[in-house]
Amino acid sequence: MSCPHVAGIVGLLKTLHPHWSPATIQSAIMTTGTTIEQVLILLETTTVDDSGRPILDSFYEKATPFDYGAGHIQPNLAMDPGLVYDLDIVDYLSFLCTSGYNEVAIFALARRQPFACSQSYNSADFNYPSITVLDLEKNSVIASRTVTNVGSPGTYKVYVKVPKGISVSIEPSSLTFNKVGEKKTFKVILQSKVVAKHGGYLFGELWWSDGKHKVRSPIVVRHK
Repeated sequence: MSCPHVAGIVGLLKTLHPHWSPATIQSAIMTTGTTIEQVLILLETTTVDDSGRPILDSFYEKATPFDYGAGHIQPNLAMDPGLVYDLDIVDYLSFLCTSGYNEVAIFALARRQPFACSQSYNSADFNYPSITVLDLEKNSVIASRTVTNVGSPGTYKVYVKVPKGISVSIEPSSLTFNKVGEKKTFKVILQSKVVAKHGGYLFGELWWSDGKHKVRSPIVVRHK
């Protein structure tokens, strides 16, 4: 039932904001979702089922944020997300380049003139509303993101829920917007502080807030 609910909300957002791109609408929905922890607090419960055992996923394993997704959708908040992460065709094609697609395959998908892959593009910089690093070792990983202001002018400060055993810093730690459509870029610097189990996933999040809006992005880190 989640699919028709989301599809209906996308239609409402497109009616309200006809110039928003699909990526902008997706960002608005994802970054304003209520996390499972927030939902459980509201319900005055914990991450256990009615038998007192941990909530399980479809494979009967203990559920993680991979199962929770970006959170419980909040249509009223998505109408005015404050900041959004936008993407265009070049972003998607550049990401395909780093994913092993050659120019022939990219041309078949894009149906446009041959696309020249940039050797300097980093897949960690794909401007998605979440941040995922799958090969964090001793060296730090830097992920860049660009947010676009779709709300009122204001200053946003960053807050971070750090994944266990990971050091996270954001540069800059505040962003000031003076008009609608203004863009600002920030960097997320992640570094391992401990040796984790091979292939283990660690979860956190960051959010930008101006006191009215809360623009949340999940963080997922895996040690190689």
